[in-house]
Amino acid sequence: MHIALFTALKSVSVSDDKATEVVEAFEEYVAVKIKEATAELVAQQKATNWLIGSLGSVIAIGVLVSALSPIIAKLIH
Repeated sequence: MHIALFTALKSVSVSDDKATEVVEAFEEYVAVKIKEATAELVAQQKATNWLIGSLGSVIAIGVLVSALSPIIAKLIH
């Protein structure tokens, strides 16, 4: 898209430097808007990753306790 914008600016006699400046400013603006728009999604993804990691840890501990319970039972009795 930046090529089309640059070409459009050139077609109305904007200098190369000014056209480049406009395109770069527009690209920066779009990048900021995308970051703002996706910030909530990134936060949700981080929370989901944390939850999945926590559940994995709980499952691993449960499996370990289950595997060791016969040994622990023999030691207790």
